[in-house]
Amino acid sequence: MINEVTRALVAHLHSRTPDLGSWVVVHSLSAADAAPAKDKLALCLLAVDEHDHLRNSPPVEVAGRLQRAPMQLRLSYLVTYFGPHDEAMARLTRVIAVFHTTPVLGQDELPLTLGEQVERVTVRLRNTTADERNQVWSVLGRPGRLALFYTVDVAPVRLLPGLDGDGRVLAHRIDLAGTP
Repeated sequence: MINEVTRALVAHLHSRTPDLGSWVVVHSLSAADAAPAKDKLALCLLAVDEHDHLRNSPPVEVAGRLQRAPMQLRLSYLVTYFGPHDEAMARLTRVIAVFHTTPVLGQDELPLTLGEQVERVTVRLRNTTADERNQVWSVLGRPGRLALFYTVDVAPVRLLPGLDGDGRVLAHRIDLAGTP
């Protein structure tokens, strides 16, 4: 599903900027990989986390049984343009405009296979400090570039059927240790 979300973001950028052609590529930005082609916007997944605020959601009933609530993911992306600096500013401005105009991608805006798995994908520009940006570029082993950082919330990731994580709690038991 993570790859599908990434591909959906690329498709969304392409659909909202048809005048730029196929200008967005998915790339790790690792120094171990060749640099993206010149005049391309690189979309780089930096991290996958469980959504902090929805971690302890209550169980949900599915087919008469209680299951853990679907996991909500938070994906962190770095977006940068490989080309002249003036063009990088213009292209990043286009990215900001696209995701500011359409920050929520509903099921009808997602590829069918992804829309069947998630309710929505929400894209938010993230504020980063100079230290955070320096740390990211240092880890990637590349010189720092003008870049945007986005947080993408994905809801939900359902449990696999028939595996641990579903069922009803039949009894609670608390054993207290005696005091001397």
